[in-house]
Amino acid sequence: MSEDPWYAERRARWRPEHVRLLLIAESAPDDGGDLTNRRFFYDETLTSKDSLFREVVRALYDDPSLTSGPNAKTPWLTQLKADGVFLIDLAAEPVNYHGAGERAAALRRNIQATVDEAESLKPDGIVLVKRNVFELLNAPMRDAGLPVLHDDFVPFPGSGQQRRFRERFAQAISSLGWLRAT
Repeated sequence: MSEDPWYAERRARWRPEHVRLLLIAESAPDDGGDLTNRRFFYDETLTSKDSLFREVVRALYDDPSLTSGPNAKTPWLTQLKADGVFLIDLAAEPVNYHGAGERAAALRRNIQATVDEAESLKPDGIVLVKRNVFELLNAPMRDAGLPVLHDDFVPFPGSGQQRRFRERFAQAISSLGWLRAT
């Protein structure tokens, strides 16, 4: 299954020429059928629900103040692109409203395609975000010779895991000295 064009266009717009740091998360968030309130890491509108975007920016750029609103992400997306930071998802379709079995199947179906995409991006380092993403991709990524930067999962920064995300994320990227992690 290919990615919805709405997500694909936004992701392509912010893809760096050279990927220094590749983040791999579970999937884009499902809009629940409300196309007027779609959100996504690569959509320029910043909302209170953009926890992954907020925490990545906070971890990389010395914990700046982030204000929600239309186009609030644009300067940060510009900076992420310039620094070679790029996010892809394991699942081509949103899985957050799927049941556990359906979610797991959707993620497993995309393992090889995600490894292939990561290989084509030739990143300097990779961070796998969320326990299930780490458990599914760590071995295949390493078997493909890809530079996974951590040996334990980096939690998704929601439900009170923001500080833990930043700590593990900072540890993971510490070998890429060009980033200013806190």
